[in-house]
Amino acid sequence: VEVTGERRIELVADSLGGFVVRLGLVVHDVAGCVKTVITVGTPHHGTHSARFADTVTIRELRPDSALMRRLASTPWPRGVRGATFWSRSDVMVLPPESATIEGTHQIEVTPFTHYSYLIDPRSWSLVRRELELAASRPSPTPSCDASPVA
Repeated sequence: VEVTGERRIELVADSLGGFVVRLGLVVHDVAGCVKTVITVGTPHHGTHSARFADTVTIRELRPDSALMRRLASTPWPRGVRGATFWSRSDVMVLPPESATIEGTHQIEVTPFTHYSYLIDPRSWSLVRRELELAASRPSPTPSCDASPVA
């Protein structure tokens, strides 16, 4: 917000990046600064594939982690337009529907895979379309405190 001069920003995040954005919305309460969030292949409800790695970050992506339970109990923030891209061919987010979240526009993009989201031009055309839709809609009055998060 301070960098762009815009009153509210639009964010596009892939995979773990979408999880980080969601943490910012929920834990650090920055939703007032955000107009739109588009996540691509983000395990919003965790992923069973996280059971195959044992790092602090990956353990948090397990469906039964304390952080996933906390996020599950927190609704999508009002006033933030959300779009979640998901695919039945994404073998990193299991089950694939875990990449969706109530309160967002859920866009199935099968046959994209977890990696083709980033390299297939059709994916970015869809993202651009979602951003154009967001730009065409009025935004609620923001209540943005752009102070740095500690």
